[in-house]
Amino acid sequence: MKKREKIILILAITALLYGAFDYFILSSIKDETIPSETENQFSDFLEEINTTLGNLNIIEQKTSNADYLVSMIESEWKNDPFSKIKKFSKNNQNTAIDKEMEGLIYSGFIRFGNKMLAVIDGMEYTTGEHIKDSGYKIIRITPESVLVNNKVNKKIILYLNEG
Repeated sequence: MKKREKIILILAITALLYGAFDYFILSSIKDETIPSETENQFSDFLEEINTTLGNLNIIEQKTSNADYLVSMIESEWKNDPFSKIKKFSKNNQNTAIDKEMEGLIYSGFIRFGNKMLAVIDGMEYTTGEHIKDSGYKIIRITPESVLVNNKVNKKIILYLNEG
């Protein structure tokens, strides 16, 4: 056994002996009762807090605040801080989509500073990339739509599908 291991073993045994001594011998010597003067001060303090809480009706305010917060969660936000996307109705989607484009779904976007990524059929694409297995090239990405171009220079718009 090395010198370092012996020192660690001696320290562990010393800590164990001190813990046993403190638990079995010193704990029986300690006075576990609270002096009556301190106990009276503590109960007076608790009574003072109870009267203050009763006067302020904090319990009633908490329930009314909770009801208010729940109603705010359920209401529609006027200025949603998490989304600056304008909602487009189906009437704005009057573009001719050929048979190859019917399967492509623009389901979301990711913004990294000035760079935008479009999520089309579960894959992320940036401007200039070709959509896998379709031959379409992404021209422009906005939060509402993606403009794509095919080999014969036909431009098609994919609108955001939030469903």
